[in-house]
Amino acid sequence: MKKILTGFCFTDIHNQQSMLDYPTVVRGSLIQAKEIASEEFGLADVAIVGGDNISDYPHWNKSCALPRKNFLDIKNKINDCIAESVKDRKVLYVAGNNDMILGDIGTEENEPYNTTDFYDLMDRAFGVLPENEKIILKSDEKPGELYWGAFHYVVNGIDFIGINIDPNTAFNSHEGYYSNETLLWVRDKLNEIDPDGRKCVFVVGHLSAIYYYNNGSLTETMINGDRALFYSIFKGHQNTFYLYGHVHGESSCYREYSSGAVLHINEDNMPLGDNLREEDSCGKQYACSFVHMGGLRPFGRQYFEKDGREGFGGEKELQYYPNTATPTLAQFLVFEVYEDRVVFYIRNTGTHELYHRKDKLKEYTVYLV
Repeated sequence: MKKILTGFCFTDIHNQQSMLDYPTVVRGSLIQAKEIASEEFGLADVAIVGGDNISDYPHWNKSCALPRKNFLDIKNKINDCIAESVKDRKVLYVAGNNDMILGDIGTEENEPYNTTDFYDLMDRAFGVLPENEKIILKSDEKPGELYWGAFHYVVNGIDFIGINIDPNTAFNSHEGYYSNETLLWVRDKLNEIDPDGRKCVFVVGHLSAIYYYNNGSLTETMINGDRALFYSIFKGHQNTFYLYGHVHGESSCYREYSSGAVLHINEDNMPLGDNLREEDSCGKQYACSFVHMGGLRPFGRQYFEKDGREGFGGEKELQYYPNTATPTLAQFLVFEVYEDRVVFYIRNTGTHELYHRKDKLKEYTVYLV
């Protein structure tokens, strides 16, 4: 069967602390990921950035003093880095919970601004969206800013719906959540573009739902918002894939098989069994699939190289930040869409002995219904 599209997924980059001092610096695992992906798979048709691009300046709940010029600098550097691996520079961005809080309080040199605003880059790459292809939200805290709640693009005939965290929830929850207004818009858009329930569609968001923790136990992480409504929007769309980030680091990586990143969800909102060592989805009956996009930053200091940066990172004195170093353990997702199936690949970027970039995890094939 003919291949229709190749997609690269990079999430939870977490450029942080002195990396955000001006001029800013892109995390090494992102640079490695886009190089590894393009070397193995060629140029992608679309790349997806799953949120939490920037964070911890210097702490998540004190992250509000990133000057606008620093944000614009890191924004363009992230885009230039990824766009080199993508045809026509088609890079799709959704907002993470850390992204939502970085521009919320002004600094001496600028007023508050929207640190999730990658909209101009997407307008240039995909074309300006008609009003009926996006939903606009406002923040009570920053009424002058407009936020995309959700949006819809088509690439090579494949539909992509991006879904963003409600900006109002960034002020009362570290995770944030999707507003009911946005979820209902996504539900209606899915029904519009896939009335028969058999079209291949990707819904992309930052927030996780259910995933494999430590390569074994299933963990529910969607703790805020209307979880029942979230699950319901996928019902009747069996070939829809929800791509997510948010969970990352050493407890959220996969060994040997890419199948661990893919969960098939049944009508009762539960995953179908343990598919950690499977190579395809033959014979499975399910309502939709959730797919983890990996993560480009670990947590423990033992999982970083020794090339961390010195800087101010929002503090008054120069200091060393070990977690700005290049991760030895980080993963990303690649997917290929064919006329009859989607093939998912998890890939490593670092030098960790159990998750080395030379180790190719076995792909996982999902056959379209």
